[in-house]
Amino acid sequence: STPPGKVLVRDLTAKISSYVSFFSECRPLSMSMGNAIRFVKSCVAKLPLSHTESEAKAALCSDINQFINEKIILADKVIVGHAASKVRDGDVLLTYGSSCVVEMILLYAHDLGKQFRVVVVDSRPKFESRALLRRLVARGLSCTYTHINAVSYVMHEVTRVFLGASSILCNGTAYAKVGTACVAMVAHTFRVPVLICCEAYKFHERVQLDSICSNELGKFKFVSVEFSL
Repeated sequence: STPPGKVLVRDLTAKISSYVSFFSECRPLSMSMGNAIRFVKSCVAKLPLSHTESEAKAALCSDINQFINEKIILADKVIVGHAASKVRDGDVLLTYGSSCVVEMILLYAHDLGKQFRVVVVDSRPKFESRALLRRLVARGLSCTYTHINAVSYVMHEVTRVFLGASSILCNGTAYAKVGTACVAMVAHTFRVPVLICCEAYKFHERVQLDSICSNELGKFKFVSVEFSL
């Protein structure tokens, strides 16, 4: 509720900024989060001052729901439909990490009756692909699980690679989980097509030329090992 003597537009913008600063202190904001925050702030700034508080809240909720439907839900449906058309019977599909849209593509292609096999590649430290593997196997998909250090041994039988991304920059750079570039380069060496699946709200106008920019470092324990010859 807007405090007495204050305008909703200015008060809500200040509240959102304080919440966002708290999120930023907890962990770096993803580019999709930044796009969503900018969208909400622009919608708040465009609210007419003649609106009552209930009317302004209703208009803001309507804009947010439209953003979710167009940029996330509809985008996922378009990506899933287009990517599933690339899957053919007998294909061996490889995926790395755990991407929601890639999972939807695999399940949708399986529901269409297409016969294919999935190679799920995983890596330390979180092993995110294990949960994806369990969900795919529970739905009846034929899957193979391997770690990223063995991706070159399985790539010779792969026909397509489906990868998710945290963001797509304006120069075409894919911003994704560490190890994604290694998988893509191995696929390129074996002349295997690589498809990056990313929703529209993750697009960003930034340009990144170096792969070590804005890396997010977790609290991991490193163990040094000495070898003697």
